[in-house]
Amino acid sequence: MPDKPFTYDYIIAGAGAAGLSLMCYLLSHENLQTKRILLLDRDLKQTNDRTWCFWETSESPFESCLKSKWAKLHFHSQEFSALLDISPYRYKMLDSLSFYQHCFNLMARFPNVEFRQDEMVALEPNGIIRGKKAVYQAEYVFNSVLFQIPKLPQKHYLVQHFKGIFIRTPSPVFKPEEPTLMDFRVAQHGDCRFMYVLPVNAHEALVEYTGFSEAVLPQEEYDSEIQAYLRDFLHITDYDITHEEFGIIPMTDAPFSKQMSEQVINIGTAGGATKASTGYTFSFIQRQCAAIAQNLARGEKPLTGSEKTINKFAFYDSVFLRVLQEKKQEPWRVFHDMFSKLPASLILKFLNEETSLLEDLRIMNAVDRTIFLSAVIKQGLGSSTAS
Repeated sequence: MPDKPFTYDYIIAGAGAAGLSLMCYLLSHENLQTKRILLLDRDLKQTNDRTWCFWETSESPFESCLKSKWAKLHFHSQEFSALLDISPYRYKMLDSLSFYQHCFNLMARFPNVEFRQDEMVALEPNGIIRGKKAVYQAEYVFNSVLFQIPKLPQKHYLVQHFKGIFIRTPSPVFKPEEPTLMDFRVAQHGDCRFMYVLPVNAHEALVEYTGFSEAVLPQEEYDSEIQAYLRDFLHITDYDITHEEFGIIPMTDAPFSKQMSEQVINIGTAGGATKASTGYTFSFIQRQCAAIAQNLARGEKPLTGSEKTINKFAFYDSVFLRVLQEKKQEPWRVFHDMFSKLPASLILKFLNEETSLLEDLRIMNAVDRTIFLSAVIKQGLGSSTAS
């Protein structure tokens, strides 16, 4: 390995959703298009290894990569079922391979942007990355690879864990315009568990089993739950599995450091872009990366303006995680109360952290106020003790 590092203006460590999104936003600014940029990852990103879902009111910069998008969503609980209009939002499913190809095609237009396949061994505060093949250094390193979840008192630690299968049926069984966002009719087993069904046409759909809990399940349990759901609720027994995905996403209100030093900036989950109460990440990555690119284009530090004095949504997330962990109410009922009483668009707006305080109060009024007020008080006291 050479001792002298390869030098760049920016290094993006990790070619996942965060790293590739940041690269695209950087290259959208004319005065950043001549910067020497290195994209570093141990994988070549040539397979469809994951699916991202998100919702928004406008077109995404990655609209051409979408596998499907919908204006309506089914919600099911033990006591309520409805096909809900989510306008002005559209729920979108992004194909990762299409996303990778889109980003690498963009990168190919800029000879000053380079991709290297290497695995990070160490990341130093002075902007030096030690890989297995070489050493790299930049004015700024944007890291989405190396991070640890801090273990702190008074914080909550759950995970969103899921297994999804893409299936193809010989006969047309799906309504492509009617996906299911959440189906809580499955056995809860003392946790929060639900199904997604996202059809891409009459014959194909992503069917996913998701849980919010402290630990993941044995793989065979995901398989048996998916098979039972297909049989008992969708009445499907004849199908082929064309693709499988499994994932674990942290759901914690422990603070993630946005930067290791002046030169090393964390992005994606490493930089706190995963929403603690839901595990959704893709939309928050877009905001984070767009803001970083905008700051750099203005000649400012990457994280200028990113710190909020009071983050009401972070507090709401902590309260919800406390409610989940205390299990004084079955978790499915929280979602049931919201979706049965409120417009679906308002719930999505709230989960996207776009609501006003008045709209927040509408959400709070829909759930069990006794349970949530108790959690609010405990969370407030816990925060005071921790500080």
